[in-house]
Amino acid sequence: MAISDILATIDNEIAILKQVHAILSGGSAPARKRSPGRPEKAAAVVLPAASKPEQKKRKLSPEGRKRIVEAVERRWAAKKKAAEAVLPATTKPAKKAKKRHISLEGRKRIAEAVKLRWAAKKAAAATPAK
Repeated sequence: MAISDILATIDNEIAILKQVHAILSGGSAPARKRSPGRPEKAAAVVLPAASKPEQKKRKLSPEGRKRIVEAVERRWAAKKKAAEAVLPATTKPAKKAKKRHISLEGRKRIAEAVKLRWAAKKAAAATPAK
């Protein structure tokens, strides 16, 4: 916490105590002068219920770190082994369907059939309907 934050918190507590004193002494609480806009960040600070002594940061010994690394490696190895055991039995790569191609002879037959169909349709359109 910066010094300015600490001073702002103390000012806020003093203002609250003055209000409480005014209420308990029977007078009305003095009205705070409000400035337009959003309140400053220091005014919105939540006061801690009780100050706790700061705990020292716990450090991990190299031996402890090594034990954790080994345990994680064992866990991942077991998981990988279980996945490999299940994988070949359940999934087989699906064979891709072979794409079919039309032969040149087949194309010629289709083209001739289409030409005959269009010729018949044109002939029917050319003859006047009776």
